[in-house]
Amino acid sequence: MNTIRLIVSFALLVVCKAYGQNNASIVAETVSLDTYDFHTPNPVPIVAENPKIPPYFKYEGYAHSPIKKDWKVVTLENDYIKLWVLPEIGGKVWGAIDKSTGEEFLYKNKVIKFRNIAMRGPWTSGGIEFNFGIIGHHPSTATPVDYEVRTNGDGSASCFVGNDDLPSNTKWMVEIRLEKDKAYFETNASWYNASPLTESYYNWMTAAAVATNDLEFFIPGNAYVEHNGDPHPWPIDDKGRNLALYKNNTFGPAKSYHIVGEYNDFFGGYYHDRNFGYGQWAPYEEMPGQKLWLWALSRSGGIWEDLLTDTDGQYIEFQAGRLFDQYFPGAVNPISQVGFDPYVMDTWSEIWFPYKEIGGMEDASTHGVLNVEYENESVYIGLNALQQLNQELQVTVNGKNSFSEKLDLHPMEVFSTKVTAAPSDKIVISVSGTELEYSNDPEDKQIKRPFYPDKDLQVSKTEEHYQSGMEALEYREYDLAHNELSKLVKLDPSHRSGILGLAELEYRRTNYDGALELINTVLKMDTYNSKANYLAGITYRALDDSLNALESFGWAARDIKYRSVSYAQMAEIHLKTKNYAKAKTYAAKALTFNLNNLNAREVLLLTAKSQGDTDAVKEYAEGILNINPLQFLAKHELNHATNLGADNTSDLPAIENELPAETVLNLALRYSELGFEDRALVTLLEGPKAVKNGLWMAYLQRDSNTEKSKEILNRMVNENIDLVFPYRRETIPMLTWALTQNDHWKLKYYLAQNYLVVNNKEEAKKLLANCANEPDSDIFYRFRAQVEKKAPVEQRLTDYKKAFELNPSDWKVNEEFIQLYLSHGHYEEAVKLSSKAFRKFPDNYNIGLAHAK
Repeated sequence: MNTIRLIVSFALLVVCKAYGQNNASIVAETVSLDTYDFHTPNPVPIVAENPKIPPYFKYEGYAHSPIKKDWKVVTLENDYIKLWVLPEIGGKVWGAIDKSTGEEFLYKNKVIKFRNIAMRGPWTSGGIEFNFGIIGHHPSTATPVDYEVRTNGDGSASCFVGNDDLPSNTKWMVEIRLEKDKAYFETNASWYNASPLTESYYNWMTAAAVATNDLEFFIPGNAYVEHNGDPHPWPIDDKGRNLALYKNNTFGPAKSYHIVGEYNDFFGGYYHDRNFGYGQWAPYEEMPGQKLWLWALSRSGGIWEDLLTDTDGQYIEFQAGRLFDQYFPGAVNPISQVGFDPYVMDTWSEIWFPYKEIGGMEDASTHGVLNVEYENESVYIGLNALQQLNQELQVTVNGKNSFSEKLDLHPMEVFSTKVTAAPSDKIVISVSGTELEYSNDPEDKQIKRPFYPDKDLQVSKTEEHYQSGMEALEYREYDLAHNELSKLVKLDPSHRSGILGLAELEYRRTNYDGALELINTVLKMDTYNSKANYLAGITYRALDDSLNALESFGWAARDIKYRSVSYAQMAEIHLKTKNYAKAKTYAAKALTFNLNNLNAREVLLLTAKSQGDTDAVKEYAEGILNINPLQFLAKHELNHATNLGADNTSDLPAIENELPAETVLNLALRYSELGFEDRALVTLLEGPKAVKNGLWMAYLQRDSNTEKSKEILNRMVNENIDLVFPYRRETIPMLTWALTQNDHWKLKYYLAQNYLVVNNKEEAKKLLANCANEPDSDIFYRFRAQVEKKAPVEQRLTDYKKAFELNPSDWKVNEEFIQLYLSHGHYEEAVKLSSKAFRKFPDNYNIGLAHAK
């Protein structure tokens, strides 16, 4: 690394050269912070309210006064910048500063102040939030995620954070990496779909910066699109307002600007009074999304400054995304929902940086930040280096060399000059050997992609239904998807894609026979249809028909879209049937076309385990961990291979995330799926105790140890139902078996939940009705009343009366009961109940609000 050079005394120069050789440091410690905490997890299954995110649950309580609370804080630092990571709050970057000025280039909220904003409720502002899965603040945004810290051989330091998105069975990981000699840090992300189905695709890296009236946004583009995709001009809107100036946004509610229209790879902002700025850079093809989000500049936005912080003031969000916008389906325009293909890993990298003393940003790269401004008959050029910069700055005016200078800049050093030129001249400024380049041609980087729909185009009804149906499917709105695709197939019974969309919905509902009927309708028209063959393969596999699954996957693999995933599925089938040679062959084929197919890599690892090849197990495990250091099965198997022969040693690695029992159950089910039922059982025995895990232990021993199986099952039905949320397709056969062994209402309640999650509402409602008045838990009756939204009001009120009778001291039971009365116009009963509740819970905001209504 080149040493830092400062033009000061010789003694200081020597000191700084020694300092400049320091490696990046990383420290994980516990820090006590002022915290407005959240509490009171809602034990009523969320599926009735938001079927997109089970098994997660909401939190209902929020503190109004702070306490000191200990948090794990990971600090990364080099000679130029310092940043903090909070593994227990979604793995977010808490904040970041430039050490040369002490200024924040990521807003750091000094207090941890949770408020009811996210899908599950709690959310806190500041830093960078990593969002994966479905639109909104991701389900782990306020809770612990898995993490690991390390120093690297090149002098850099890394903090890895990640978690599973449980509803989709996708796995995300972000490496927050700080090099020793750069004035930026990287976020290197990977996201893997371990599901056999296409899942919803949503990723935005949501960064925050301080909001002040001197802030100007530098976001290249000529339009912005709304959440529904409708476009508008940027930065000058149709009323002549320059929206790139924060102070000009004093109109309307909160703003969401998704800026589009230029082939560029940076964006950020600059505080003119402080002469300091912030920015993000990533290759355009990796992160084309550039969103600016602003609270309303009126009091309606200002109240959130009070709610979310104590002393750090208002903030804005500059968000980088994998797609152009955070899409809400509905409008007709070129923006649409996107799906995430099975067994595919997406990876991308970004940098986040400060800059200073140059007035703004016209281009940026990993080398530095370039600004250009026009002053009468001269051009000001400012450059802030982000790493050692020894290249040549070149300026051409009207095609002729006008200026050049060899730069010699260290990180966060600034160069500036002026060049004679008129605004009408053709000016090009570049730094050789870097991507830094500026041209004053306004069309130089404008893209020709249309963002406005063709209003004269008459879209056919079949295409309209197909587009709406598939968007809904990829948005986890399965009822709407079924409705739209059914209308399509009624109009055109031979519409192959529409039929296969319906088949996928039946697969999701675990109606495998119904799925095959639809799939075969298409195969009767086209026996080589690759999607039909792939869906046939996973459906036959779900029915444990290995022969037809293998035959179907073989045809699906002819299509490159399904090649790697089909070969991996074939490898998994062969592993389960202990045909190890073929398991290895097909796993290798899968990896030939997708090196990051982690399912195929797991097959190779477990095949080596089955053959007793410990060295190969270690090699395959380390290969997976090189891709994702948080991958749980690889860590588990590496521990086992390392601990062979050790007594009383658990192989389970440390689990840092909010729901360790779910992590262990995911691992156990993966073992079971691949034919390692003994390993699955041992994993569950070693893991945390939980009702679902216990039920699976009973199921796995149903044939091998019937007495033990019965004993565990009976014990599980006596456990509390609080926060027990079955949601996996593979759990339905287990719970169906459990009900053949024990007719307890709790098992019906669990299976009803699971049916609702997979969108089999009819079976769910039958099971809930069958429980009658036997349950002795208020949770059950509240859940049933919420599920039966279209039932006669007296039926729902009867359930709430029973819930209230069982648990009158729970404020949430009171509030829900009051709201039910209000929603059906039973005002007298609502007032009676709310008056009593208000006296009972005088400090509860929710009860007070319900009483005021």
